[in-house]
Amino acid sequence: NRRSGRTETVFNRPTDPIRKLVRPIHMMERTQDLLRDRSDRSVRDATTSVIHGVRADGGASATIEGVRAALLTAYPEGAFCGWSAAELHAVPYSAGHPPELWLPEQRRRTGVIVRCGHLPVEDVTTVSGWPATTTVRTVVDLARLTRNDEAVVAVDQFIRRDATGRSITTKRAILQYLDDHPGIYGGTRVREVLAEADAGSQSPWETYGRLVVHRSGLDFFRTQQPIPGTPYHADLGSGRYRVAIEYDGGYHRTDEQQRADVLRWNAITGQGWGLIRATSSTLLSGRAEFLDRVARELRTRGWSGPSPVNPRLTLPNRPARRTSAD
Repeated sequence: NRRSGRTETVFNRPTDPIRKLVRPIHMMERTQDLLRDRSDRSVRDATTSVIHGVRADGGASATIEGVRAALLTAYPEGAFCGWSAAELHAVPYSAGHPPELWLPEQRRRTGVIVRCGHLPVEDVTTVSGWPATTTVRTVVDLARLTRNDEAVVAVDQFIRRDATGRSITTKRAILQYLDDHPGIYGGTRVREVLAEADAGSQSPWETYGRLVVHRSGLDFFRTQQPIPGTPYHADLGSGRYRVAIEYDGGYHRTDEQQRADVLRWNAITGQGWGLIRATSSTLLSGRAEFLDRVARELRTRGWSGPSPVNPRLTLPNRPARRTSAD
């Protein structure tokens, strides 16, 4: 980190001990090496292309692990970072992104996001045998390098608490990393994203819904609001005004999940709470009407604040993945 005046050990050596821990998936070789003593047809008959320039023995299909192995065959000095590292760290909703690889110098490869620059050796670990950035470095990279609101989604998923109250990392750990690396590129961006992150959002669309509500000026809504008299929590709620907001991804839910939702919603309204449901369409193209509905419900319950504004919401070009949990 040059700006902080420290000398960093950079993870850019193929002979690092960490490299020896990478587990073999299939025998991978560069195509150019195979063609040194075999014909093109022989290579094609006996191997399968996994990525351009790397082939595997036999008829191995291009699984996620196969692609990882192929990338490290092509770039043995690499380490997985960004969303690829997040997936290795079992961060929810991290699958479905292009492979992301750190290299000591910039390279171009179609379909792969390549990051380069300083990477201290202490910021690299192994996850199930794969070299990857540590949890804290991974979330810092996602927050500083993602230029849309998916950056907040990323942090939310790293700090969200599971049923046991545990999280993959914490805001405190992320802030400590920034304090320890004061000159890191994009540090200010990370702090801005952290200011909007919340450990209570359980899915990307819940994050987007919270951002819309809070940015509109209704920042007194809290995530996972307990509903007194029930065992339930609302996705967003105001205990003072007794208004709950629920993200409804019902078109992808099973019948069993829908029945559970109806029971929860009936219990919430049965305690005298107003309930407003939002969908992805609401958040994408119906924000003004949705916020007006929330404001009207609040006013019937004594709220007298200014009308909410229709805020910005910047989504990735690749739509947020919808699953049965959305």
